[in-house]
Amino acid sequence: MTHDFDQLLQSAAYAGQLLLESGAEIYRVEDTICRICLNYGAQEASSIVLPTGIFVTIVAGGRSVSKIVRIKSRGLDIDRIDRINTLSRQSKTLSLDEFLAQLRAIARLRPYSLSRRIAAGALGAGGFTLFFGGRFSDLCCALVIGGLIEGCSSVLEQRQFPSFFAISLCSALTALLAIGLNQTGLAPSLDALIIGCLMLLVPGLAITNAIRDSLSGDLISGMTRGVEAVLIAIAVALGPGLVMSLWMMLGGNPLW
Repeated sequence: MTHDFDQLLQSAAYAGQLLLESGAEIYRVEDTICRICLNYGAQEASSIVLPTGIFVTIVAGGRSVSKIVRIKSRGLDIDRIDRINTLSRQSKTLSLDEFLAQLRAIARLRPYSLSRRIAAGALGAGGFTLFFGGRFSDLCCALVIGGLIEGCSSVLEQRQFPSFFAISLCSALTALLAIGLNQTGLAPSLDALIIGCLMLLVPGLAITNAIRDSLSGDLISGMTRGVEAVLIAIAVALGPGLVMSLWMMLGGNPLW
């Protein structure tokens, strides 16, 4: 009984960790953790989830045990969120060992390959550049810059580089490449090119989750993710600002 009780706590917390690291909303993580615990015989289940940690307490067999999980990395994997959410709703038909085995199998699934992410980044930057008024030549330049930025961002993410500095570095590289292509005459619409490529770094997920968490009553998480979105926005603006300032200080040609 003790072994099953501890295993249940570990499994529920692990599911919540995977969800939170994949970009799930706070209410979804709490609901999934409690559902798993109750489906496997816990008399009571409570969870408090923050963007940086998970606190779980379950009562079963006359015992009350708690677990804390520290969240050190967060990303976006909607497919993993959907798979875990579906698995938690099917947990009544699975033994705890089967549930944990399937949960670990989901965790081992690799996200999109680097080549696919680069292709998606290139297409995204190109589409936004056209949307903001760029020309066909700007589109071609945006495809190159977008692919390079997405590849650089993916490599820095894999190496667990601090996100603020990684985003600042990628945004600075975006501005540097765009200015270089503009000065050679390949990208006449510099503003559309820079803005279109920087859209890849805009914290859309952080802003959306901050609003949803706040509306759901998770005010601490909402404020935390709101601050995170502001910091990311500052990082996005910091890189191009520094590059353009240095360009003007070094006597470069007027950009506009």
